Amino acid sequence: MNDQSPIGPPRGFRDVLPTEARELGVIEQALSETFADSGFTPLYPPLLEYGSDDSVRRRRIQFLDSDGSLVALRPDLTTSVARLVAGRYREMTGVLRLSYIAPVFREEPAMSGGSREILQAGVELVGGDGALADAEILALLGESLERAGLAVCESTLQVGSIALTGGLFAALAGEVRVDVLHALRQGDIAGALNRARGAGMPADQLARAARALTGVESGPEAAELCRVIELARERWPGAVKGWGAPNLAVVPALPYYTGIVFEAIHPDAGVIASGGRYDLLIGAYGTPRPAIGFAIDVLQLHRALFAEEWRPRLQRPLVVLRASADERATLRCTASLRAGGLAVALGDVAERAGRAVIEAEVIDECRVRLADGRVTDAATLGSEIGS
Repeated sequence: MNDQSPIGPPRGFRDVLPTEARELGVIEQALSETFADSGFTPLYPPLLEYGSDDSVRRRRIQFLDSDGSLVALRPDLTTSVARLVAGRYREMTGVLRLSYIAPVFREEPAMSGGSREILQAGVELVGGDGALADAEILALLGESLERAGLAVCESTLQVGSIALTGGLFAALAGEVRVDVLHALRQGDIAGALNRARGAGMPADQLARAARALTGVESGPEAAELCRVIELARERWPGAVKGWGAPNLAVVPALPYYTGIVFEAIHPDAGVIASGGRYDLLIGAYGTPRPAIGFAIDVLQLHRALFAEEWRPRLQRPLVVLRASADERATLRCTASLRAGGLAVALGDVAERAGRAVIEAEVIDECRVRLADGRVTDAATLGSEIGS
């Protein structure tokens, strides 16, 4: 029996009220402008994709369509973009720069309290290959977070390589290697090494893996990552110099990554963004194409920003206008104020969402009386608010 309140949202979903929605809108605008400034064009994949038996099936919220097809709320936008590119851009050979701000939906265990709706903002660079492309996307992630208001330091962006990390455990059988990588994904380096030791991994290889994962030894595994980080710093120096750090213990949750991977981490919000290179994913739908991208969890970024005492930039105040007895004069006065560039609400506003309010009363078609008794017109009030 479902004892959940009928006026509340389903498990794993929540209402976003006006104050938070306004703050999220400020963050989304900053991110979309940053993406656009680097030439990324927005697109909107559909909310539904066909269901499947792939490796993320257990995370899908899926059901039967009326025609009997298995469909799912999209669990991942990168996969949707890969499918779209393989179909709609199959004849195009140039580089695609695509961006999005949209929700994804993932199943979570009933008692975990996890969110089943995640708002993502991200980019996908399709057709770009090599260290320069890797550096550009890594730099864009850092720039996006900073322009949204988050200070990006050395530990914020952790950079790894699933190819290099998997290579450290190449001596292990497939199933054991999967278990080891899963332990690393959970942040359990000691557990991963113990699992490898128990599976008979040679001592010299185990020691090499331990040094690489803990950063004790900067070997050839880290050299290429350091080069990409340095190139990324050239692309976007950032307010904090020396941001980004190599970390071969970074293992993404999604299975399609093939090369460099990275995460943005905040001490109060956990992982707020992740991404990497996925050169084989588009090939699953058509012609293989190199690709790299990232996705920012906008709600987690919002949480991280508030932990840093961020507040959204101030909006111009809202003029709340009380009507006069002359309805025609009231409407003309409202139109005059709006034509002067003012935001005007006629009547009361119960939910102000943290926005500053100027209360005024209509005198005639052109003039209003403010709460302090002053009489002013639309042009004067607009000038005062603008200053």
